[in-house]
Amino acid sequence: MASLVTRSPVGLLSTALLASSVLTGPALARPGHAQSATILKRQAELREEYDYVIVGGGTAGLTIADRLTEDGETTVLVVEYGYLDNSNAITAIGPPSGETNPEVHEMPSATRYYNITMVPQAGLNNRTRGVAAGCVVGGSSAVNGMIFDRGSAEDYDAWVWAAGDWQDDYAQEWGWDNLLPYFKKSVTFHPPDERMQEEYGMTSDVEAAYGGDTPIHSSYAPFQWPAQKLMWDAFKSVDGIDFPVEAADGHAVGVFWFPNSIDPSTRTRSYAQLGHYSNEGGPSERTNFHLLPAHRVTQLLLEPAEDDDGEEVLEAVGVKLMPRDGDLPSSAHQVRASKEVIVSAGAIHSPQLLQRSGIGPRDVLEAAGVDVKLHLPGVGWNFQDHTTYSASFSWGINVEPNSGTLQRDREYAALAMELWRANKTGPHAAYPNSGAFLPLNVLTPSFSSIVSDILAQDPAEYLPADLDPTLVAGHASQLSVLARQLNSSGSAVLELLFTGASSFTLINLHPLSRGTVHLAPDDDGDARGSVEPLVDYRALSNPVDLEVNRALLSFFREFLAGEAMVESLDPSEVGALVGVDAASDEFVEYLRATLTPSVAHPSGTCALGPRELGGVVDPQLKVHGTRRLRVADCSIMTLVPGTHTSSTAYALGEKAADLIRGISSV
Repeated sequence: MASLVTRSPVGLLSTALLASSVLTGPALARPGHAQSATILKRQAELREEYDYVIVGGGTAGLTIADRLTEDGETTVLVVEYGYLDNSNAITAIGPPSGETNPEVHEMPSATRYYNITMVPQAGLNNRTRGVAAGCVVGGSSAVNGMIFDRGSAEDYDAWVWAAGDWQDDYAQEWGWDNLLPYFKKSVTFHPPDERMQEEYGMTSDVEAAYGGDTPIHSSYAPFQWPAQKLMWDAFKSVDGIDFPVEAADGHAVGVFWFPNSIDPSTRTRSYAQLGHYSNEGGPSERTNFHLLPAHRVTQLLLEPAEDDDGEEVLEAVGVKLMPRDGDLPSSAHQVRASKEVIVSAGAIHSPQLLQRSGIGPRDVLEAAGVDVKLHLPGVGWNFQDHTTYSASFSWGINVEPNSGTLQRDREYAALAMELWRANKTGPHAAYPNSGAFLPLNVLTPSFSSIVSDILAQDPAEYLPADLDPTLVAGHASQLSVLARQLNSSGSAVLELLFTGASSFTLINLHPLSRGTVHLAPDDDGDARGSVEPLVDYRALSNPVDLEVNRALLSFFREFLAGEAMVESLDPSEVGALVGVDAASDEFVEYLRATLTPSVAHPSGTCALGPRELGGVVDPQLKVHGTRRLRVADCSIMTLVPGTHTSSTAYALGEKAADLIRGISSV
């Protein structure tokens, strides 16, 4: 079929160059910030005691520390295993590295991730792969894909529903209505500019979803590829799809625009280190805030105590820590916390630290030679992430410009570079801002059959043998909640981002399979603490996940074969899935050979919920059976929400800070 060029690529770009210079002006430079001596390099610089010790300087941890220290008096120590890495390679986006955008690495890029390999996955032909988890001050917000969306209201209400008979207790602090003020507070939102509203129909509702002035920024790209708009229009031909004006107000189901965690004044990554540490007036300028990077908390200091009812509990009084590098000291350094210890080490390392300290499932602790101080089976259980696989197509109608035009057309490439140099706009500023987040009842007419299969399951049938009864009971509650969500128009099951390119990843947002993060039997206890936990996704262990993935592929093929897509882009499937029926055993084998069990959204391993249902933390985020010990990061999410988790981590940090300070609402 003949090439379709709606306008000359160079002409389009020349028009964009003129419009962008008028509408946006030159990019604003970020002011520099002097870093104070609160960045500690040696254990000898530590105080003996702080009001609060926060384990983990990631997305949530730095948010909490910022809030607790803004009074100028409360003393906080943040201990982070990653380095304080100010490489501009972390923040740089736009053209490939070169004279116009040189990337400087203060630290090797590999140091920004933990070196963890999942255990062989029985459901994936015993395949293994790396586990993506940010290892740097700022955590995963420094290395993620910068998609800054939120889940639907049901995604967060589900945490309360899963509490079963204890729902009323958790509803006082959690659920969508309780989190929305913290979502709003956690970010400074920049709506799409007038040109992108007119040309692409970008929409937003600031009043409904935003209003904060925190130096964490979200914004939209000032450029999109034309084929993206054609796909957007094609979705309008599908029955049942909503097109919310604003998704971040709890209506994140349908086809909609979402922002990126990008500061529009510089077109650079906005992340926790810049927004909650080195920002002007932030923690780096406060004498009551200490940051100790390149150190790992190896154990919690726990002492026997009594709670208000006279029951025996463990009281957190401090931490043991060791340096990441250099010679191994003869013993771990100890720091006391006069008020609380807050564990914010992420869904992989928060459960590991609790287990290493003697809090967790008895059999796991005993296998690693750890004294069992508190048998809490839910620690490290309930591990969840979104799963994904690829589907590739080619366009029979060539719509230009597209990303390939930059390589083929020298004049276009020169104008694109001029536009980037002038005001950080144009093709080099393109970034994903469109997505289809669709409920199961849009994807397949057989959705009710899948829901029935969930409700008919024996809760223990697809779980590990001899699992603690409280964990089975908790899973039974979650199955009921997941059936409710998959039967609803208010929860998305498919995530499909689209930019106009012809390759796609199909993401299952609500898998039923549950994995574990458990202490390795050869863990080195309070030594260096460098032995990583055993990470097991148990991918595809629940057969309903296979059925949902069949529905994702069937829907997507039907959509691309529809009249609207054929007329605009004329898709043809290519690659390994060509000719593979989604209902066939061959498709199952394809999934077992290629499915990725993680999109770097690890969740659930220190779940919010009652102890009777395998929960680890109570509504105040306090660890059951303890005093002065909380967990505050994505590990507390009882069910992984149908969204990228970065913005939720910030909101959790804001919420946790208020809980710690005894503030019930913003």
